[in-house]
Amino acid sequence: MLATLALVDPITPDWLTAVLRQSGVLRQGTVTNVESEQINAFNSATSRLFVQYSADATPEAPTRLILKRNIATDRGSEDGADEVQFYTLVSTLPDHPGIIVPCYAAVYDEASGDSYLLLRDLSATHRPPLTREQQIGLVENVPSAADLAAVVEALARLHAYWWEHPLLETDRFIIGYWSRTRDRFEQYLQRRTTSWKRLMAQEGGWFPDELRALYERVLARLPQHWERYLEPRFRARQRLTLIHGDAYFANFLCPKPPASGPTYILDWQSPEFEIGGYDLANLCAPFWTPEQRHEDQREVATLRRYHAALQAHGVNDYAWDDLVTDYQTGLIFWLLMPVQDGADGSRKDYWWPKMQCLVAAFRDWRCEEVLDAV
Repeated sequence: MLATLALVDPITPDWLTAVLRQSGVLRQGTVTNVESEQINAFNSATSRLFVQYSADATPEAPTRLILKRNIATDRGSEDGADEVQFYTLVSTLPDHPGIIVPCYAAVYDEASGDSYLLLRDLSATHRPPLTREQQIGLVENVPSAADLAAVVEALARLHAYWWEHPLLETDRFIIGYWSRTRDRFEQYLQRRTTSWKRLMAQEGGWFPDELRALYERVLARLPQHWERYLEPRFRARQRLTLIHGDAYFANFLCPKPPASGPTYILDWQSPEFEIGGYDLANLCAPFWTPEQRHEDQREVATLRRYHAALQAHGVNDYAWDDLVTDYQTGLIFWLLMPVQDGADGSRKDYWWPKMQCLVAAFRDWRCEEVLDAV
């Protein structure tokens, strides 16, 4: 996959022919027509392309593609650059697990901050186990057992491949964005503390006293947790992996029944070397109620499946107790996300149910004991 052709607007057959030729997927023939259809996307400008070819075109050339562009904000530009870097790097790793949607072009223009990805459209054979609307609705937000197993396997394969990977010693991805140094952690703590004060200024009139006390205890004890647990871990670069950073069910694609095949992970805008438990907590805790987590031991079974898959893919020096502690650490991190959401202006009907789910998980897993440990 090469990344040299600037995007044209509107998309023309000649441009798409050149991109697909460069990627190697169109070895002969040309694109004769291309039509575009906008797709509602949360954090990008995305469209589906319907492609027609000349009669002599490569038979397996894709007839439907996804064109993903960054949104025109500073954050959108940064996310687009990160995603282009991820797809570009993965294209150079022939042994990477087949959990990444095939990408035919990944371009970032440093001068403008604009980027685009040209991806295979898998909508005919795959669908997300949950939509974003289902997930945040807290009603139809538990995927089928088969989809849940497929998602956990894909996440474990990702983490196992990148586990203490040699690229950890390079600057290809951020290492511990908030955790790697004292300065970064202090910036993180200041940001979360400021957000907490802002949220209380907005919502303190009704906010439950017991939750206020819980959050204030967590913020007060975070420095000790960083000193005891996170700082040594990142300094030694031990048991770190590349995490997705936004591992909601809506960012996976599972095969449509009765089809079989790989499960894919989408939206690579936040990859970094971190603790794998952050992705697991992201998957299970923000929008599962206690009843949903405990039904048939769904949460514990998910962690057990993940741990077994890690071991099956070569991660051997990582005990169950290590995973539990990492999951607890992930819950501590995610517990503060609804605070940031609310302080940044998210609707209460989004951040408040999310907070209640995370607080329940935090308590069930006795995370305060992790914060108190010395």
